Amino acid sequence: MYSLLRDDLMTMLIAGHETTAAVLTWSIFLLAQNPTKMRKAQAEIDSVLIDGAITAEKLKKLEYIRLIIVEALRLYPQPPLLIRRSLRPDKLPGGYNGAKEGYEIPAGTDIFLSIYNLHRSPYFWDSPNEFEPERFTVPKKDENIEGWAGFDPDRSPGAMYPNEIIADFAFLPFGGGPRKCVGDQFALLESTVALALLLQKFDVELRGSPDEVEMVTGATIHTKNGLWCRLRKRT
Repeated sequence: MYSLLRDDLMTMLIAGHETTAAVLTWSIFLLAQNPTKMRKAQAEIDSVLIDGAITAEKLKKLEYIRLIIVEALRLYPQPPLLIRRSLRPDKLPGGYNGAKEGYEIPAGTDIFLSIYNLHRSPYFWDSPNEFEPERFTVPKKDENIEGWAGFDPDRSPGAMYPNEIIADFAFLPFGGGPRKCVGDQFALLESTVALALLLQKFDVELRGSPDEVEMVTGATIHTKNGLWCRLRKRT
């Protein structure tokens, strides 16, 4: 019983706390370097949250804020690495100009999936290291990538956030399949609300150079010494 309680608490504290905090940290880090995009986000917030309150219907109208969150997750996925074990023999396709015969995966193989590299792959993303929330509204397909159906925003109708279905598994911030994170939608909504309320009240500037914000990777991607900013209250 103690072990089960401990595991549940660890899941709540790590999977449900540090990840969301990291997403918000990197969202602010990216916006602070792109003041034009920050103003665009604030203009959307001002037009939607006229009375200051956030409702489910208003969340649906905060499209650009949601795209900022998922773009931050693309550049700084939480977690940056997924581990899976093959329960039975399998075969992976050759991929981009890869081996035509594919890759054999024996049973019992531990497979490490670098989500960080996947999300910044030039095969799947144009200007992969650039902060461009608008990229999620534009279809993309590359016939040279065997087995990839491309990115299509209309592939998952009704979805509030881009997901692995829309990107045909080129975008995996929460994993995919039966082991996908069960709290993905809650985390996305929570992040959207928090970011909207912060940008509604404050302008944010980095204190110092972006190069001084060093990245540390563990279970999540976080800053080495925090993210020091200047906040100015919006009038």
